[in-house]
Amino acid sequence: MIILFFSKNIKSRKRCLTIKTNYKTQENKYNTKGNLTEITVLKKDGSELICKIDTFDTEKVQKAGTWFAEWHKDFNNYLVQTLTTSKVNGKTVSTKVTIQSVILDVNPKVPIKHLNGNTLDNRKENLELYNRNSKNDCTKIDHYTMGIILRDKFGNHKDTALISMDDVDQVIKDGYNWVTYKKGSEIMVVANTPEGRIRLDELIMSPDETMKVHHINLNPLDNRRSNLENQPL
Repeated sequence: MIILFFSKNIKSRKRCLTIKTNYKTQENKYNTKGNLTEITVLKKDGSELICKIDTFDTEKVQKAGTWFAEWHKDFNNYLVQTLTTSKVNGKTVSTKVTIQSVILDVNPKVPIKHLNGNTLDNRKENLELYNRNSKNDCTKIDHYTMGIILRDKFGNHKDTALISMDDVDQVIKDGYNWVTYKKGSEIMVVANTPEGRIRLDELIMSPDETMKVHHINLNPLDNRRSNLENQPL
């Protein structure tokens, strides 16, 4: 959509023409380079970004609509989206659909990870459906410490919890997906399992009903045994 604005300079008596473009409806440019196709999309301020897709997905993407880029705080990056319309109780409702959900042919609410962290890179090799029940990825910090990658509901890396290397086998296993959880002012690392929600620090320290786990350095993400101690309630 292009909106024309006319303004009049009183002194010069000259009329000037200003063109303002709706970034959500501006036609995209497609530039194909072999197996890679680059799509030019607009941001709200009218500036351009380049989105990458596989060339064999181009027809599907073009048919889906006009694409634009908007900032998404959960991804801390821009997402490429289009608008779809539907009738709800007789009213026309617009819904945003991401380009990655169109490419993978899934519901827009299904979480999808960009493996290299670049949300503008939507080649299939960079996209992966995120299973919220899968066990966490890990990264070795040193000979004694393992880092557990904590992801949000979209599969984005949000935090890293620390555990002792001796606890890896009991912590990192199928059915345990560790995430950060906030209860009031308290932050903890928990896993929602078929048996219910469990806390990481309690799994490691096994306190009885008269004890609680204390983090010596007050960092709830640091669950190394050297940082944990059981204290009376």
